[in-house]
Amino acid sequence: MEFYRSDMKLKKFLHIIENSPVYPVIYDSNRTVLSLPPIINGAHSAITLKTRNVFIECTATDLTKANIVLNTMVAMFSEYCENKFGVEPVEVVSYDGSTAIYPDLSCYKMEVALSDIIGPIGISLDETQVISLLNKMQLQAKLCSSNGEPCISVSVPPTRSDVLHARDLAEDVAIAYGYNNVPKSKPKSMTIGGRQPLNRFSDKIRADVARAGYMEVLTFVLTSHEENFDMLNRTDDGNKAVIIANPRTSEFEVVRSSLMSCLLKTLKHNIDHPRPI
Repeated sequence: MEFYRSDMKLKKFLHIIENSPVYPVIYDSNRTVLSLPPIINGAHSAITLKTRNVFIECTATDLTKANIVLNTMVAMFSEYCENKFGVEPVEVVSYDGSTAIYPDLSCYKMEVALSDIIGPIGISLDETQVISLLNKMQLQAKLCSSNGEPCISVSVPPTRSDVLHARDLAEDVAIAYGYNNVPKSKPKSMTIGGRQPLNRFSDKIRADVARAGYMEVLTFVLTSHEENFDMLNRTDDGNKAVIIANPRTSEFEVVRSSLMSCLLKTLKHNIDHPRPI
């Protein structure tokens, strides 16, 4: 670790494993070191113009992000395979003995009401037109029905990790339709905008506190369970934080119950910046 501490590019990754009792190492079948993640790769596994078989491995501190990167890399590389889009999956054995097959290139389904797609855009399209626009954006779609209301079933490929909500589908439809083709219209009600009294008062407090030498930190309301409890040496009795049922990433698992975790995380990521931070 001391050897890499002086390297300008690699030293920012040392904190991930420097205090760990063990270090991750990737070997081949001959016990030749291929990589010391997340620090450095070995020259033994470098790709050359003569390389024909490519093994793609991805390491990360967040499993969700690792899966997204792995799926995207594998999908892009598979286009140039001898058997086009052919991928050989591997079985990964975890430290606890559990196994999983990677990559998982399965598509996931979304069923969205037609009104939830065209409503935010402000255009009038039928189901066939919306399906055609989604197909143009590489999203396989077909017509379905839910409680008598026209719905569209969309198959989201692993390369589109950005599609999380109906609004993402509406954005893709708007792009395929063409922003310049969306008709301009006047608001149904004419109002004069103004600041809320509470916001005006908050801005005055914020300005006075900043003049006193403090810095404002804008952080997410959601955080990980580990940062909210374990890293603060706090126990979770199940009633101290609201838990997200299906978080898309481990960084947004619970609603923070204290500002301290986010403040310490901000300090951690800016510790190398010149003072004052």
